[in-house]
Amino acid sequence: MAEEPSIDVVEMEEVVIERTRTLPPRLELVVKVAAVLIGLYEILFIFNFNYTLYDLFQRLGLELEFLRITFQPKQGEAFVMAMLMVITFLLYPIRKREKYFRKVFSYDYVMGAVGVVSMLYLFAVYERYILTSSLNQTDVIFGLLAIIMVIEATRRVLGWVLPMIVVLFLLYGIYAINYDWTRFVQQLYFDEGIFGIPFFVMTIYVFAFIFFGAFLLRIGVSDYITEFMISLFGKRPGGPAKSAVISSALMGTVSGSSVANVLTTGTFTIPLMKKAGYPPEIAGAVEPVASTGGQLMPPIMGAAAFIMAEFLNLPYNKIIIAAVLPALVYYGGVYLFIDLETKRLGLKGMAAEAFKTMAYFLRKLYILLPIVVITVALVWGIAPQIAAISSLGVAIWVAWISRDEIYGNEKLYVAVALLGTLLMFLSKDVGKQTSMVLLAMFLLLAALGVMKKGVAFNEKFYITSLFLLFIALTKYIGMGKEQIVLMTGVFGIVFSILVGYRSALDSGKMMYRATYEAMIDAGKTSVSVMLAAASAGLIQGVLTMTGELTNIGYRLISLTHGNLWLLLLLTMVFSLILGMGVPTTANYIITSLVAAPAIYMLVRNIEPYNQPVPGYTVLIAMLAAHFFVFYFGILADVTPPVALASYAGSAIAGGDFWKTAMNAVKYALAGYIGPYIYFTHPEMFLITVSEWTPAMIIRVLYYLLATLFVMYLLAIALTGFYSTKLKSWMRGVIGVLGLAGVTLNPIVIGAGVVAWLGLKFYGARFEKSAS
Repeated sequence: MAEEPSIDVVEMEEVVIERTRTLPPRLELVVKVAAVLIGLYEILFIFNFNYTLYDLFQRLGLELEFLRITFQPKQGEAFVMAMLMVITFLLYPIRKREKYFRKVFSYDYVMGAVGVVSMLYLFAVYERYILTSSLNQTDVIFGLLAIIMVIEATRRVLGWVLPMIVVLFLLYGIYAINYDWTRFVQQLYFDEGIFGIPFFVMTIYVFAFIFFGAFLLRIGVSDYITEFMISLFGKRPGGPAKSAVISSALMGTVSGSSVANVLTTGTFTIPLMKKAGYPPEIAGAVEPVASTGGQLMPPIMGAAAFIMAEFLNLPYNKIIIAAVLPALVYYGGVYLFIDLETKRLGLKGMAAEAFKTMAYFLRKLYILLPIVVITVALVWGIAPQIAAISSLGVAIWVAWISRDEIYGNEKLYVAVALLGTLLMFLSKDVGKQTSMVLLAMFLLLAALGVMKKGVAFNEKFYITSLFLLFIALTKYIGMGKEQIVLMTGVFGIVFSILVGYRSALDSGKMMYRATYEAMIDAGKTSVSVMLAAASAGLIQGVLTMTGELTNIGYRLISLTHGNLWLLLLLTMVFSLILGMGVPTTANYIITSLVAAPAIYMLVRNIEPYNQPVPGYTVLIAMLAAHFFVFYFGILADVTPPVALASYAGSAIAGGDFWKTAMNAVKYALAGYIGPYIYFTHPEMFLITVSEWTPAMIIRVLYYLLATLFVMYLLAIALTGFYSTKLKSWMRGVIGVLGLAGVTLNPIVIGAGVVAWLGLKFYGARFEKSAS
C-alpha cells in the first residue's frame, strides 16, 4: 500500500492525523535510497533470490559464486531495521507541532545515525555471537542504544502509547532479572526482543505483501476495483456506500493500518457518499468500518494474520480458510446496516452519466488476474512471499496491456497473458513442452506485428515478449515452479522499468514512474508495521525472559474466577482499550501473549476445544483464542474514545467525530458480536472440521445464515427502520431477539424469523393503525 497521504488536521496547534515531513531533494533522495535498499535486500537475501539467480546462471553454464553469499536471518533483519531508522528520523519529527515539520534538526541526524550504527553493529558481530554466545561490554552498549532508538522511532511514528507500554515492561524485566544488563541485552537484542518472531514475520512474509499492495495502488489495480464497484452499485440507492464496502472487502490490506486505508480510499469514496445524500457522520463512518474490515478479509488480510500463522505454527493458507466465514459475516453485517440506513434516509441512486459504462469494466476484468493468482497460489500452499511476488509480475503485465493509449488487440494480448500465466504454474515435468508453446506464442505475436494484424512493435509487444521469452527460458532449462514465479515477479519490475524508460508515450512514462515509485512506497509504508512489530517483540522478549508468559494467564483465570464469558468480556475490553493508541498488529501480539493463553487454559479440556486442528498439533482452543483477540485488536480502530480510523473518516467528511464514531461502532456490530459466535461455534473456522459429512455441511451453513440473520435483526433494531419507522417497543423486541440469537439456538432463531415475517407483512399496517 502507498504511503499515507499528507493531510493537515490541526487541533490546538497539534497535528492530530499523522503526516510526514516534506524533505529537500537531497534528503528525499536519501529516504528513497533507503526505501529501495529495503526492497532489494528483502528480494535478494531474505527471499533467497540470489540463490535463484545463481541456479539460473549455473543452468546456463555460468558459475557466479558471488551470488551464493548468504547472511543470517537476524543480520537481514538488522539491515532492514537500519534502513527504517534512516526513513523514520528523516521523515518523522520529534514532535507533532507544525514547526518541527519544516526542517530536519541536528538531533534528528544524531539519533538517526545512532539508530543506524546500532543496527549495523548487530549485522557485523552476529556471526561471532553465534560461535561464542557471549557478550562483551561493547555489545551491551550498542544493544541498549538499539533498544532506545527503536522505542524513540516507534514513538515518532505511532505515538506515545505503545512506547510507554514497552518501557513499563522493560523496567519490570530489568528489575525481575536483578539488573543483569548482559542478560537483558542478549535476550532483547541478540536472541529475541527487537528481532523476535513478530519482526521476523514482517521481513519474511508481510513485506512481500506490502510490496505487492504498493504496486496495485500505483499501477491502477485498486483504482479499477473501486471504480468498478462504484459503477456497479452507484446507480442504486446508497450505491457509493455499498461500493465502498464491497471494494474494501475485495482489496483487503496488508498495511496493518486502518487509518492509512481511510486516508487513501476515503478521499474518493467519502465525497461520493456525501454527494449521494449521506450526512457527513454516516459517510465518514462507512469508510472506516469498511477499511478496518480489510484486515479480516482473505486472501491477503492484515499483517497480524501472518504473525498468527507463525504463533500457531499453521500454514498461512489455513488461516485464510479459517477467516472466510467471519469475513463474510462482517461485511454482510455492514452491508445490511448500510442498506437499511439508505432506505431510512430515502436516498436515490446517482445518475448513470457519473460513471464509466459497465461494458468498460467487463472488458477490463482481466486487471483482477493478480488477485486471482495470489488467491490460488496461497490456497495451493505456495509460500506466501513467493505468491505475492509472482502475482506482482502478473499485475505489471496486465497493467501494461490495459493501457488503451498503446495500440494492440486487447483480446489477443489478454488471451496471451492468461495462457502465459497458466503455463508459468505448470510442473517442470512438462517444462520443455511448455517452453515450446510459449515460444510459439511469441512467434505468433511477432508474425502478426509484421503483418500489422492487431499487433505493433510497441510497449505492449515488448513487455509481453519479455515475459513469454523469459518464462520459456526458465521452463526449458528445468527450473522449479516457485523459482520461476519468483523470478517472473522480480524481472517483471525490471521489464517494466526498461520498457517504460524507453517509451515516448505518456502512459509508458506513467508505468515507468509507477514501477519505481511503488518500490519506494513499499519501503516507506513498512515503517509503521515493522516498528510496531519490533516494539511488541520487546514485550514478548520480556515476558519470555521473566517467565511471566504463562503466569499472566493463570492470574486472569483467577481474577475472573474461571468464568469463560467474563474472561472473554475482559479480554474484549482489554483489547479495545489497548487499541486506543496501539496499532492493530502490536495489539494482536500483546493480547495473544497476555489474554489468549488464559482463554486457552480455561477451555483446553472441553469438547471440541480439546481436539487438534485436523492435520496439525495445535488445539482448536488455541486457534479460537487467537482469533478472538485478533478481531477485537482490529476493531479498536473504530471504537471510541480514540477511534483513529473514525477520526480520519470524520476529518475527510467534515462531520462530528463522536457521531461518526458511534455510527462506525453500530455498522461494525458484526465485528463485536461475531467473535463470541465463532468462539462458541468453532466449526465456523472450517479448518476445525475433521470430516465434511452432509450433516456437518448443513450445520455450518445454518451457523452462517443464522449469524447473518442475527446481524439483520440487530441492524433493524439499531436503525429503527424496516419499510417504515418503527415504534420503540418494536425495536426493543427485535433487539432482544437479535441479542438472544447470538447463541444460534434454533428456537430463538425461529422466534426471530416469526418476528421478522410479522414486521415484513404487518409492520407498516400496524404503524398506520397505531397512529
